[in-house]
Amino acid sequence: MRKCTLPILTVALAAVVAGIFLPGTPAHAQSKVSADRKDQEIELLKSEIKQLEQRVETLEGLGQKVKVIDRKLEVQAETEKVQAEAQKQRALEMPIVKAGNEGFIISSATKEQGEQPDYKIKLGANVQANGRFFTSGDNKNVSSTFYLNKVRPILSGTVGKYYDFLIMPDFGQGRVVLQDAWVNVDYYKQAQFQLGKYKAPVNMERLQSDPYIEFIQRSEVQNLVPNRDTGAELHGDLFDGRVTYQLALMNGVPDNTAADPTTDIAVNDSKDFMGRIFLTPFKPSENEWIKGLGFGFGGTYGDQRNGTASRYQTWGQSIWFSYNKGVTASGLRTHLDPQIYYYWRHLGLMAEYAQDTHSLNLFTTVGKAPFARLINRTDTFTDTAYMAQASYYLTGENASYGWVKPLHPFDPRKGSWGAWEVAARISNVALQTRQFQLGFANPSVSAKTATEFALGVNWYLSDNVKWWFDYANTYFNGGAGTAKVPRDRPNESVFESQLQIAF
Repeated sequence: MRKCTLPILTVALAAVVAGIFLPGTPAHAQSKVSADRKDQEIELLKSEIKQLEQRVETLEGLGQKVKVIDRKLEVQAETEKVQAEAQKQRALEMPIVKAGNEGFIISSATKEQGEQPDYKIKLGANVQANGRFFTSGDNKNVSSTFYLNKVRPILSGTVGKYYDFLIMPDFGQGRVVLQDAWVNVDYYKQAQFQLGKYKAPVNMERLQSDPYIEFIQRSEVQNLVPNRDTGAELHGDLFDGRVTYQLALMNGVPDNTAADPTTDIAVNDSKDFMGRIFLTPFKPSENEWIKGLGFGFGGTYGDQRNGTASRYQTWGQSIWFSYNKGVTASGLRTHLDPQIYYYWRHLGLMAEYAQDTHSLNLFTTVGKAPFARLINRTDTFTDTAYMAQASYYLTGENASYGWVKPLHPFDPRKGSWGAWEVAARISNVALQTRQFQLGFANPSVSAKTATEFALGVNWYLSDNVKWWFDYANTYFNGGAGTAKVPRDRPNESVFESQLQIAF
């Protein structure tokens, strides 16, 4: 910039000087005052030129400083970018720790919000403290008592993003039992593969999680369906959750049985094929009248031999039906289970039917030693059961098949009292009469039918605390009066309360 400025200034100075000394105006015509003024102007111009040169030098210095500052800013920006990337990488490597009403969770960080973590561990629990008191009935094997119904620590999680697992032992009722333990592969929500021990995919009421059920004890229908079993299952959700399906191949267990640890091992080579499909076709609808409708069908088909026959229990866990000594499973066993529920605002309705067809052996000894001989009778029988229940929230919550959170959790300091729900249920089991006529069951010990009526009040104190207050009365017909001349077993009535913490 200086190289361009100096010639211009030189030319300007030369022009001024030329204007003073060029011929055309006689030198002697200028006065001494005029010459002095010119000299002053020349000196002034020289001073101005010098100042301009200084300013140019100053601007050039500032330009260099600006370039240095720009470079420093670029280096700083690059450093901050590298640090931000490093910080982001460290954040991705740091675990996320959460504690809330869903349990205690440690998971790996995710790149996008809402994305499922690659690794996750969740610790939950379900603890139920009960008091059961009989007011009538023939309860020789059970008694009024306080007890811990369920004590279940629950460990679940995800490994490698697509591999889920769950481990759930139970220490309730004075036993130690592995209730659930499975591994699930879920690359696709439409087709997942599960292997382990879990609830058999048949009965809707059984599949409803324990913290969510309307009554402390499930209905009499449970006597005719399997509980938990061990096997492999293909399952998934289709059409945005409108259709849920489960197809399983399992060992096969007696009805309403899973607590005995020996049932984790098959007693024969045959297996039970189980399947269930459930539809909620209006789930995405904005029409509240129909979006809460769900219906489906479950069933099993298997060949079970040499296994023990089922025993049926009441609400109070007393046995009201059992087969005679020498009766074992002998082959075909099938279950049919249509099911439906409907939830609208504060109202909940559920109904289910179950049919159990099974083949049995009856081994009896005829004659006396040394001529005694063993005779086997084989026959097939069909037993049926049904249940229907209704529930209603008095405090404005919307009913659901899952967990319902109270609108105003219990806090007497704020004048809020949680959520309150009332419920009623009827359930029935009817056995085929031929089982008594052919000697497979004894009417002096076992009844032909049992019908249960139950009423309940449920108090939801918070998102994790629920308190049941239930009364059930079971009527029997066709025997179990424990007399030589068969008569009906006395009605069994029981009041039970249960306080639960679940997360």
